[in-house]
Amino acid sequence: MTENQFEPPDHIDNSLWLLVRRYARPHTLRYVLAAIGTLLAQIPQRLPALVIGVALDAILLQDTPYSLPLLPDAWIPETTTGQVQFTIGLLVAAYILDGTMTWFAGRLEGTARLQTLHEIRVDAFDAVVGHERSFFDRHQTGDVMSVLNNDVSNMNRFGSNAYEGIRLSAQILVAFAFMLTIHVPLAALLALMPLLLIALCQWYTTRVGPRYENVRESVGRVNSRLEDSIEGIATVKAFAREDAERDRLESASRSYLDRNWSVIRLRLVFSLASWVIVSSAFIGLLALGAYLVLEGAPAWFGGSLTAGALLTFLMYSQSFYAPIRQLMLDVLDSYEDALASSKRITSVLEGDHPDRNEGRELTVLEGRVEYEDVSFTYEGADEETLTGVTVTAEPGSLIGVVGPTGAGKSTLTKLLFRFYEPDRGSIRIDGTDISDVSRRSLREHLGYVSQDPFLFYGTVRENITYGLHETDYQEVSDRASGEERSASREVDRRETSNSASGEHEARRASKTVDHAAVVDAATLAGAHEFITDLENGYDTQVGERGASLSGGQRQRIAIARAILKEPDVLILDEATSHVDNETERQIQRSIDATAGEQTTIAIAHRLSTIRNADQILVVDDGEVVERGTHDELLEQDGLYADLWRVQVGDLEAVSDAFLERARARLGESARRRGAAETERPEEVSR
Repeated sequence: MTENQFEPPDHIDNSLWLLVRRYARPHTLRYVLAAIGTLLAQIPQRLPALVIGVALDAILLQDTPYSLPLLPDAWIPETTTGQVQFTIGLLVAAYILDGTMTWFAGRLEGTARLQTLHEIRVDAFDAVVGHERSFFDRHQTGDVMSVLNNDVSNMNRFGSNAYEGIRLSAQILVAFAFMLTIHVPLAALLALMPLLLIALCQWYTTRVGPRYENVRESVGRVNSRLEDSIEGIATVKAFAREDAERDRLESASRSYLDRNWSVIRLRLVFSLASWVIVSSAFIGLLALGAYLVLEGAPAWFGGSLTAGALLTFLMYSQSFYAPIRQLMLDVLDSYEDALASSKRITSVLEGDHPDRNEGRELTVLEGRVEYEDVSFTYEGADEETLTGVTVTAEPGSLIGVVGPTGAGKSTLTKLLFRFYEPDRGSIRIDGTDISDVSRRSLREHLGYVSQDPFLFYGTVRENITYGLHETDYQEVSDRASGEERSASREVDRRETSNSASGEHEARRASKTVDHAAVVDAATLAGAHEFITDLENGYDTQVGERGASLSGGQRQRIAIARAILKEPDVLILDEATSHVDNETERQIQRSIDATAGEQTTIAIAHRLSTIRNADQILVVDDGEVVERGTHDELLEQDGLYADLWRVQVGDLEAVSDAFLERARARLGESARRRGAAETERPEEVSR
């Protein structure tokens, strides 16, 4: 795991302002109205201090007449009782006006901010899923989740504090304006204090920014560690590695703790220094104000100051000092944190990822697939994974692909889906180079079943229909009673594979499918019988990643999902790896039943699965070393023949070269495991 793996492109100077311009600008009107409301709310918020100071001098001390700026004296009662009532009325009106404007501004800002963050999160997710497989090879899932969750949520904190910064700035300006109406020289002297805070702020920002970037990266590593351990909990427990996983998490968490503590320490220093400056300024102001009240002001320092005016001035000074310090502590701090998060978000949004819709539409009439002199090397690999592969799959044919582990079999299909781009050569479907068509259009014509199928949280029905667009699936309407569902299941059980296959053929031209089509696909995949035995049939919840189902059941649902999509080219990547022999035979019959409807490329570990294939390709060290039918390859007495002898248990007939090769592979695997065990303590210590 490398440091700074989420870095924005070089042409972006400030990632945070890029996000603000792109996502906040469409909501400018609401943000502006919220800012205006916040600014106007500061006026009634400051009125109580002014009114109380005037009332203190006029009513209690009776030093000066009751007079307020911009308010005609004729509106002010002459009696003491009337002035008290008038004061209370002004305070009530000020609080009501303040509350109304604050609510109005907060509502506008809140809706605009949440909508902005919603758009950032959706676009960031869209960008993540738009990246090809190489992106996910480079980044751990937990780290990607940290960007989509923690970093985007961090932008919410910044948005909230940015609005708070507008409110605090307005409060500072209004408070200073009111102080100018009381005593200009004293207010001017007070304005020198922020200069010290600005210098302190500059010192803080230059040091805290890099530390926040380290904290964001540490969060990603903690999430990655948690994700790995929880996703692999069965393996962790099976190998009794709970303590080892705890140590690895403790190491990642300790790194996060140390980096976060470095930020907190710096923030404490900044907080203490700003508190000393603000407190010293307030004490100095109180001492100077008291001197002016008691001794009078020199001629060059303005007019005199009453006790009530001093009280009002001190109250305004608190509305001036405290917001400046809070602005420096919270708003500035959240800005630096958000700046670190924005770099990670922008690296996802602006990173080099292809446009799924770039290119022309692919039209498939027959389904011929051609690989011509295709070579490919994974990023960071020392050797080519595929070298000069040339293969043709005729329309409607079944092509089997076999070979040792790591030979490059699955890479063939990954290139067909354009998960990766070949280094040399070309891949064509019906004569069209797939590099010229859009990825979206290409993949709409392909179906895929992996050796480790993924089921989404939801029902069996939702997982089978996942490959369809929402408008392509029309759910059955009669779900009203348990009796109807039970009766339907009994009818479904009596349906035969032959009738299902015939209806499947007739429905290929239709864009919409109903429940019967789902049943047909499940029957062809050998899944219908066990689905109807589930508690709620096709409406049974499969749990997270299909946890409530066995491996073979998940595999068959994945096959049904691919069949229902009715692709022109179907890829089976060791699709029978998790099923028993009986289910394998049933799936084999299903493959044979759909033969001719689409071109099928089946990667197989169990050679019996592709025994009836029209052509079998034997891949070894990235090259197609043998090709032909099952019988032809046995006659060649090469690698395929040895693989077949191993599977049927005829070990005495296996060639010496094959056995020697197997021993070498076992030795290499043992060596790699030993190296991994040696590196693991170092990883924990780091």
